[in-house]
Amino acid sequence: MKYGGFKYTNLNNIGDHIQSLAAEQFLTNVSVRINRDTISNYVGTEPVMMIMNGWFSHDPETCFPPSSDIHCIYWGYHITSYNNSWEYIAKPDSLAHLKAHEPIGCRDRFTTEKLKTMGIISFYSKCLTLTFPHRGKLSSKGYSFLVDVDQIDIPECLHKNSIKISHFVPNNLPEKVKFIYARYLINLYKEQAKLVITTKLHCALPCIAMGIPVVFFGNENDYRISVLKDIGVEINPLPIGHNIPSVNHCKEVIWNPKPIDFEEEKIGMIKLLKEMLNRKINSIGFTS
Repeated sequence: MKYGGFKYTNLNNIGDHIQSLAAEQFLTNVSVRINRDTISNYVGTEPVMMIMNGWFSHDPETCFPPSSDIHCIYWGYHITSYNNSWEYIAKPDSLAHLKAHEPIGCRDRFTTEKLKTMGIISFYSKCLTLTFPHRGKLSSKGYSFLVDVDQIDIPECLHKNSIKISHFVPNNLPEKVKFIYARYLINLYKEQAKLVITTKLHCALPCIAMGIPVVFFGNENDYRISVLKDIGVEINPLPIGHNIPSVNHCKEVIWNPKPIDFEEEKIGMIKLLKEMLNRKINSIGFTS
């Protein structure tokens, strides 16, 4: 049996790869990569054990349920309402799969509670990107990182000593390069960020885990990002129309937030995940 990880063919949001890096902190020698959105179709020469974290799915018809060749540990699982993914989750074969892999750790409370109404034992795990190690003290003066916030009216003083970055990459970039870029971004934030201003969840969460102050903009009614409110991060409203700056939309923003102290909860998350991994390993007689 092998350890597996996701790949994200023809997708352009590097946040997916950052989520995979977070999961793979807890796996040794990931030797198989399976497309997240076609995991129903996976056929391997031997079974694969994987942590099922992230956003599901662009292609629910080829995602739910995963292949029987995959032994799943569910943590940080999010089901989108963007398409008909919930309809596929509700199908008997998908529910049977989830029952066989209980408990299901979910990234947000909405996914947790909705699975419970379907008879699935689930719990609110939050996101694995919150388990990146704390960086300690910033070793240099540092920069403000402006990550995918071109539509935000940021005070002029914060543009000084700032770096603009995007988590979007070309769709056709090789997966190996995308993972290299994801690692580069995590290390860059860790080593040089004094403040991060972003609209990207998987920029915000890793930075919070590393002890970096974060200013976040998004839709507070979107359950995809609701974990931020639960850990004490203000979700500031986007400009009207999402790309048209509003004169007053940044009036109440706190531009100098303190870092979130997440260390105690992080320790508990890591302990529980390792216990789940060990139970799965013991139950299937896994040897790598």
